[in-house]
Amino acid sequence: MSLMKKSEQDVQKMNRVELTPASRVLEGEEAYTLTVELPGVSEKEIELTLENRVLSITAENTLETFKDYTLVLHELPEVRYRAAFDLPEHVDTAGIKAANKNGLLILTLPKREEVKPRRIAITAG
Repeated sequence: MSLMKKSEQDVQKMNRVELTPASRVLEGEEAYTLTVELPGVSEKEIELTLENRVLSITAENTLETFKDYTLVLHELPEVRYRAAFDLPEHVDTAGIKAANKNGLLILTLPKREEVKPRRIAITAG
């Protein structure tokens, strides 16, 4: 049994590539939920910045190396992810929360109180 692909003559090392990660935005009454796909990235490798209502995400996956092993096949790319999102004025930027779970970065972007739906009481006239 060989671990080499039949078309592989030499071990090939892939260079780091830069990608825009896949994302999804959901709107709820209280907040937006922004989900960004970052496979193989730990929370220590994610940088979130907010400047002039632009939320920027930069992340890199780091592949583990083993000093007592010889690299035979290398097809897992080292990836740098970059994305930027313009936030609407009604997002409360001070309340943004982020969590990294199973390769997904999940951000909660709360709406400011004055734009949230509210019930208006009616009084007898």
